[in-house]
Amino acid sequence: MHNMNSIEPKISIIMPVYNVEKYLSRAVDSILKQTYKNFELFLVDDGSKDNSGFICDEYGKKDKRIKVIHKKNSGAHESRNIAIKMADGKYLCFFDSDDYIEENMLYNLYELAENNDANLVICGFYIDTYVKNGEYVRFKYIPENEIQYSNKEVFRKDAYKYFDKNMFYSPWNKLYNREYVVSKNIVFPNTYRDDFPFVVEVIKDIEKISFTKDCYYHFMREREESETTKYIKNLYEKRLEEHEMMLSLYKYWGLIDDKNSFEMISRRYIDRIVECISNLCDEKCELDRNTKLKTIKSYFNNKYFLESIKYAKPKSLYLRLIYIPLRLKSVYMSFLMCKFIYHVKKKNIKIFSKLKVNR
Repeated sequence: MHNMNSIEPKISIIMPVYNVEKYLSRAVDSILKQTYKNFELFLVDDGSKDNSGFICDEYGKKDKRIKVIHKKNSGAHESRNIAIKMADGKYLCFFDSDDYIEENMLYNLYELAENNDANLVICGFYIDTYVKNGEYVRFKYIPENEIQYSNKEVFRKDAYKYFDKNMFYSPWNKLYNREYVVSKNIVFPNTYRDDFPFVVEVIKDIEKISFTKDCYYHFMREREESETTKYIKNLYEKRLEEHEMMLSLYKYWGLIDDKNSFEMISRRYIDRIVECISNLCDEKCELDRNTKLKTIKSYFNNKYFLESIKYAKPKSLYLRLIYIPLRLKSVYMSFLMCKFIYHVKKKNIKIFSKLKVNR
C-alpha cells in the first residue's frame, strides 16, 4: 500500500465526463478502491446536460485527490488535453467514465513502469457487451507477448502483432510517462475517435515499452447511444484517414515493405471496409438503395482497396466467407452480406460479439 498523503501524486488519472450519470459512480468508485493510493483524479465535465456534473462535485468534496473541472461542451479530446496540462503525476492514465477497472490495475502498472523504466505500459482488457436482462457477454483481449522492449527497432518489427491484438487503438489500457508525452508535444487531436491518433504518436518513436497479459480494464458496451454502436455519417472518410495514418507510420518506421506488417495493414483496412458497408445498412442511414450500391462500388474502386484485398489474409472461416464477395468486387453480394451482419448485430449481439472477437 502506498501513502496517499505523499506530497506529489505519482499517477494522474484523466476522465472526460459527458452525460453518464448512470455509470459515473461505478467508474469513479473503481478508482477510489485501488490498492495504489498515490494518485490524482481529474473529472472533466464536458458540459453535461444530466446530473454528471453534480456527481463529480460530490466526489470532489469527499476526496481531496479528485479535481473537478467544468467546461463548455467541446469534446473528450479537449477535456483530456486540459487535464494533461494540469497534471502533476509522473504517469498519466486515461479512463472512460462509463467503464471500470480492477482494483490492482494502478499498482501493477506502476510497478511495471518503474521496474523497467518504461515510457509506456500496456495491459490486457475485457470488452463487456450488454445482451439483455442484466446479462453481459465478456471477451478478453491480451497482448501477443508479455515482454519489455528497450530497443525501438525490435519493437517496430513486432508491432503488427500488437495491432492484431487490438492493443493500440484505445488510450485506456495503458500507463504513460507524462514527461515523455509532454516533451514530444503529443495531444489528443480534434477528430473522430481521437484516441487512436494519440496512441500512434506515442508509439511512433518509443523505445521502452512493456506489455503484460494481465487484464485490468473493463470496456463496457451497454449504451445504445455510444460511439461504438451508432450510425456514423462520414465513417468511410474517417477510415481512409486512419489507413493513411497507418501507412505513414510504417513508412516512417521503414517497414512498409515488411511482409507481416503490410499484411496486417491490408487486412485491417478490409475489415474497415466491411464495417463501412455495414454502416450503410444501418436503419438510420438515409441514403436510398441505389445510392448505397454506388457508394459501395466507389469503395471497391479505391486504390487502397485494390491493393489491400490482394495482400490481406483472413484468419478465420468467418472472414474467409466475408472476403468472397469482396474479392469478386460484387457490390450487390457485399451489400446483402453486410445487411445480414447488421441484422445479426441487432438481433443477437452475443453471436455477433463472438464472431467479431474471433476474426
